Amino acid sequence: MTQVCLQEDSVQILGARGSLPVSGRDYLYYGGSTACVLLCLAGETILLDAGTGIRNLPEDVLRLSRISLLLSHCHADHIIGLPMCPYLAQSGGRLDIYAVRRDGLDCGDQVTRLFSPPLWPVTPEQMPAETAYHTIQDVFEIGDVRIDVMEGCHPGGVSLFRLTGNGKRVVYMSDTVINKETLPGLAAFAKGCDLLLCDGQYSEEEFQKRSHFGHSSWEAAAELGRFCHAKKLLVIHHDPAHTDDLLGKAEKDMLNSYPDYGFAREGMVVQL
Repeated sequence: MTQVCLQEDSVQILGARGSLPVSGRDYLYYGGSTACVLLCLAGETILLDAGTGIRNLPEDVLRLSRISLLLSHCHADHIIGLPMCPYLAQSGGRLDIYAVRRDGLDCGDQVTRLFSPPLWPVTPEQMPAETAYHTIQDVFEIGDVRIDVMEGCHPGGVSLFRLTGNGKRVVYMSDTVINKETLPGLAAFAKGCDLLLCDGQYSEEEFQKRSHFGHSSWEAAAELGRFCHAKKLLVIHHDPAHTDDLLGKAEKDMLNSYPDYGFAREGMVVQL
């Protein structure tokens, strides 16, 4: 059965925050939910990460018989929304989860570390929807979508994804360091993409103090986008301390130099 959501060849930001979710009047515009992106491409519905933004899944997606989830890594902010995923709470559906083997654990073993007592009282097997696990390597396919995988620079490791289908290409680079050593490889991986979703958690000043944290600056993200000729770029994984006012000023500065680049906002939709 063809798996489509209402806006084919589109990307919807369900959560753009990093490290931990935030709320309050200072976080209304860019949002406070952690990493989760909905991609509808070449007849497939694919989620990128399962932060608290997964709670924002559109109603039409909940009615599909199958959707897929790619996990960049299983740090808490990227998986914490999965036990409360509304799709899993409904019978008749199947969620296929894909992740690289890490710390000796296959995809299913990583997920069930969180999704089991004492951290959570209900296991995936007890949820109404079916869950299937796939341990991946360098390249694989979901229907007519090809996914290439590259290892990023992050404590414990992180998978970067390049998704290609229907003549469109989306690159997802969360939780990775961009510097003079990593830039060439990252640029080659993302070359000519229609949309680059790129970690830019810090300002350049903040990055100099936290370069070992496994994240990048929004200035470095823009440089990567320019270097790889990305048609569009959205900075993701906003620091929980960064308010709408701070992010708005940074985005304005970026738009002055790169009109097609900006900051991801919870709820925004990009047509590819």
